[in-house]
Formats: sequence, structure tokens, C-alpha cells
Amino acid sequence: MSSKKDSATPDEPTTHKPPVCGGIAGLRPVNEEDLKVWDTYKEHLEKKIQDQFKVPKSHTLKPVQVATQVVAGMNYFFKVELPDKKYATARVYHVPWQKDTHGKADQVSVHAKLSESPNEDLGHF
Repeated sequence: MSSKKDSATPDEPTTHKPPVCGGIAGLRPVNEEDLKVWDTYKEHLEKKIQDQFKVPKSHTLKPVQVATQVVAGMNYFFKVELPDKKYATARVYHVPWQKDTHGKADQVSVHAKLSESPNEDLGHF
């Protein structure tokens, strides 16, 4: 008699990934707290994305999904829709207790590769 195991075999996809200490959580919709972080760094996020991907300033950049990673603070990996239905991934390193770092350009970076889908995982950068 066989019993069903919780872990997936090589032929079965894993449907639930347990959290890993220091790992990046899965993508999810942006919530109000995420938007507060986005807004804190918005000026630098917009400039870096516009410059890197030649996005017109008339296009409103806003995050559609986010993944987070607990580090000595929090990394936010924002997926941002661009005019051509491609997605940029921008990382914000936010340390809530270090107010002097809030809104600083060096806390923001943008992945060099564009995604075809907001669900594409580009991993850590």
C-alpha cells in the first residue's frame, strides 16, 4: 500500500514552496505597505527605469507585483509594467530603522533584463 508524500517526485511539479530563511518570497500583488515603500523611492525608481529602458516620462510607472526578501532590512523586488507590455524588475533595499537611508538613490537598482510576463522570476540581483 502506498501513501501520498508531501514532497514532489522529479516528475511532479512542486505546488507549494516552503519559506527559506533569507530566500525571496514568491511574487504577489502589491499592497498598501509596498506602495509606501515604492513612493519613498519613486523619484529614483522612475529615473533609473526611464533611463535604462528609454521609457517616456509621460508613461506612469507603477508596480504590479512584488516579491520580498528579509535581509538586514528588506529587499523589495517590484515588477513594473512598461508601455510595450514588458516588465522591468526594480529592487529597493529598505531599512525601516535607518531613516537616513530612506529615499536614497543607492538603495535602488534595476535588473538589466526585461520580462515578458509579470510572473517571470529573475532571481536576486
